[in-house]
Amino acid sequence: MDGLVKLAAEGQTYLILLPAYTVLLLGERIAHELTSDRQWDDRDGAANLAITVAYLGLDVLIGWLLPLALMTLLYEHARVVTLGGWLGWLIAFLLHDLIWYVDHRLAHRVGLLWAMHHVHHSSREFNMTVASRGFLLDNSISRPLFYLLPVLGVAPLQFIVIRVLVSVFGIVQHTRLIPRLGWLDRVLATPSSHRVHHGVDAQYIDKNYGEVLMVWDHLFGTYQAEEHEPRYGTTTPLDSYNPARIEVAGFAWLLARTRSAPTWADKLRYLVMPPEWSHEEELGPQRP
Repeated sequence: MDGLVKLAAEGQTYLILLPAYTVLLLGERIAHELTSDRQWDDRDGAANLAITVAYLGLDVLIGWLLPLALMTLLYEHARVVTLGGWLGWLIAFLLHDLIWYVDHRLAHRVGLLWAMHHVHHSSREFNMTVASRGFLLDNSISRPLFYLLPVLGVAPLQFIVIRVLVSVFGIVQHTRLIPRLGWLDRVLATPSSHRVHHGVDAQYIDKNYGEVLMVWDHLFGTYQAEEHEPRYGTTTPLDSYNPARIEVAGFAWLLARTRSAPTWADKLRYLVMPPEWSHEEELGPQRP
């Protein structure tokens, strides 16, 4: 445990997650060859891994060191309660999972945040390389709600341990190889539940936001069982394996939308309204 804390404090949680990610990727790739007749999209996987490498370089400083320093400051000087013992750890986990749900849902329902989160959803594949396909500054500027955790009593150590464990869980979510798991799919964010989240079928869009638990989706009406394997990607498919284009595609869409607005008020609304919102009803849904 002390070693984990030291690595995280030095911004080196990737030394824990990277070996786990590598083993999981290789295991899934081998299992795919042995058990599936589908062709693996190597170009999509290569693009995802290129984004991962760039993301790691930025995440060491502005994704871990600075946020952890701020979290420590908030915990020491602004917390309203101290969460100790096993009950404290349980509450810390539940708070983390709830804030993840809220943050994730906002990423889908706010135009500017969707422009960032679009990167993760634009892959038309669904395997573990997609797990780390994300906007390069995602951890740094698009997740301010997590700074509520130290105020609510979640200690930096608790945050680090929970974050590492749920990150591994999140990697395993991204696979076709694990089938539906019955009642477990209704309780946990299993691969089946998360396949729904990545689907562009009408009944699957904006469903199953949970990171570990499905309880929040049940409570807030966003749960959807997997009825059939989804079509993956975004409603307007992104036909590119270029990491740079993948990173900016959501912003290109948002810029085009704001330019189409006749007033500054409508231009600003595109930043905060859901992605399908339009200043002209006759345009219909324009979600990427």
